[in-house]
Amino acid sequence: MSEEAQVAEAPAVEDAGQAPSAQPAAFDWRSEIPEEIKDHKSLETIQDVPGLIKGFVHAQSMIGADKLAIPGKHATDDDWNAVYGKLGRPMDAKDYNLAATIPDDQVKNEEMLTWFQNTAHEAGLSPRQATLILNKFNEQTNNQLNTEQINVQAEVQKASQELQREYGPAFEDRMKVGNGVLTQFGNNEIAEIQLADGRRLGDHPDVIRMIVNVGEFITNKVGEDSLEGVKTSNAIGPQEINSKITEMTAQDTPYWDAKHPQHTFYVDEVMKYREMLSA
Repeated sequence: MSEEAQVAEAPAVEDAGQAPSAQPAAFDWRSEIPEEIKDHKSLETIQDVPGLIKGFVHAQSMIGADKLAIPGKHATDDDWNAVYGKLGRPMDAKDYNLAATIPDDQVKNEEMLTWFQNTAHEAGLSPRQATLILNKFNEQTNNQLNTEQINVQAEVQKASQELQREYGPAFEDRMKVGNGVLTQFGNNEIAEIQLADGRRLGDHPDVIRMIVNVGEFITNKVGEDSLEGVKTSNAIGPQEINSKITEMTAQDTPYWDAKHPQHTFYVDEVMKYREMLSA
């Protein structure tokens, strides 16, 4: 290799004591903003030039679009009415036509519907919003009513089972006597009074017991036919059945004496009463 080539390829050597070249200063784009808009709030969230450009492009795309200014805290009703109108609120509450959205199997409460339409209009709702809220309200109401009806039916069934256990074979007779009291004294309407829990007064077991006791007192103290139209089978309840069994199985009764002429009758009667209890 020639001496000239070696000299050309040799790396440059900095002079001793010479400072390295300084890095160029970062560009401060905010320094180029005119003073009158430098502190504008719209620039607070912009961190760099790309962000500034994106904001500008977005603003340009919005030019000519249908813009909606949100009224401030001092806005009047007219200011808000203008907004509601742009958002789709009808001119009049009657224009919601909400009655058409209610299913045919639901009863239309015209008074409630008018109130809802007026309230929806006052709140600035669009027809879509008003219809959605009404449908959700009806759905929730129906679900609640169905749940309440199920609960009421369960309570009525529970009361019936309770009385069947209490009255045993005499249950049907006791119900006839109770209904006879209501019919005889013209108080059938009382039984239809609705209680706070949804049950009718005539479905409450304590009320049924009271009416049955009144009827039993009348038939036993006054006479079997004292309640017009009431014919019973003279069946007896568990308490009376147990009393009969206790009476017929007492120590000195024919039940225990196989040689007594009434022994078989006593045994059969006790067996009959026991079967009535187990029925």
